[in-house]
Amino acid sequence: MSSHKQPNREVGATINDTFLSRAECNIMRGFAIIFIIVDNMTHRFNGVFMDNEYNFMWSSVKGFLNNLMHPDATLPFNLISFYCPYGLMLFVFLSGYCLTLKYEKGNGRGTSSKVFIANHYKKLFVMQLKGLALFLMVYFILYPDKGVRSPLVFQFLLLGNLYPSTSWFCIPGPYWFFGMIMEMYVIYRLLIYNRSDWVAIALTVFSIVVMAFFDPEGDMLSYLRINGFIAMLPFCMGVLAARHLNASSFSLNKTSVSAGIFLLAFVLLTASKFNFYSWLIMPIFIIITAVTLVKLFSKVRLLDSAFSWLGAMSGVLFVIHPTVREIFFVRMDDTSKYYAMVLVYLLITFGVSMILKPAFTSKKKEE
Repeated sequence: MSSHKQPNREVGATINDTFLSRAECNIMRGFAIIFIIVDNMTHRFNGVFMDNEYNFMWSSVKGFLNNLMHPDATLPFNLISFYCPYGLMLFVFLSGYCLTLKYEKGNGRGTSSKVFIANHYKKLFVMQLKGLALFLMVYFILYPDKGVRSPLVFQFLLLGNLYPSTSWFCIPGPYWFFGMIMEMYVIYRLLIYNRSDWVAIALTVFSIVVMAFFDPEGDMLSYLRINGFIAMLPFCMGVLAARHLNASSFSLNKTSVSAGIFLLAFVLLTASKFNFYSWLIMPIFIIITAVTLVKLFSKVRLLDSAFSWLGAMSGVLFVIHPTVREIFFVRMDDTSKYYAMVLVYLLITFGVSMILKPAFTSKKKEE
């Protein structure tokens, strides 16, 4: 493990030496965003069980298993709900990974805590503000009788996750992620940045142990998870990967090695979803599965191009899709048209995101 000053790191490392290249990071973003936008639509269908993202509900696991043993037209959507709600963890992993490359090995070294936190807050605030404004405009057109809920003020300020109630945080869709990732930025800069690996490991272990003491179906666990406890493990995995792994690590550039590790990680990912305690460490298998899948997809030009495009659009797709989804929620009861509904939803989401991309993308991109 590294020392406090991390003297053994090569500050001159290029992007080609890194564990995940820029192109591979973009492919992973593509995975993450397509998982998020599809899952956030399909888990609201009748007969589809919402997966355990914030709490561990055995009823959801039991419902999925029952559908698996007695398959019907909803099975594909239950498989999506079972495996795809973890795109946010991929974004969290990439955040830890890219922050470490930039601020510990790259041109961001020496940035003060004040500047670091202010810059990231501004970036997230502006992005969320644009998305929430569009969402609320459509929301009040669809539901003119509904008033503004006071916690939205906290949400706009990236403080909504801290509001002492978990009954409202998902109302504006997945925008709670902005507050949570801001918390991780602050934790990184104040506690993890340029410190021993043991700090990241200790924070990870602490978050898992604390969650293990709470009711798997209780509000307190949900509150902890939307406030960074769900993110600590994948975020610190990203930090450690950026510090210690390189392009040749684990020989993942060999197709056979990537395929073998992917299959093993996928099996462990599946198995971990059936027990509360293994569910707490499931991000380990999610990240390994995603990394190996990225390595495999990068070898196939069509898949590489498709997911790279999605990755480049991921930020805009993330803030736009809740608005498009809200329009479709008024038609959720038509169970005979699920496939067509998802296809149209995706096409509209992609189309609107491409049209509005200039308004949601800053001219000066951060490396």
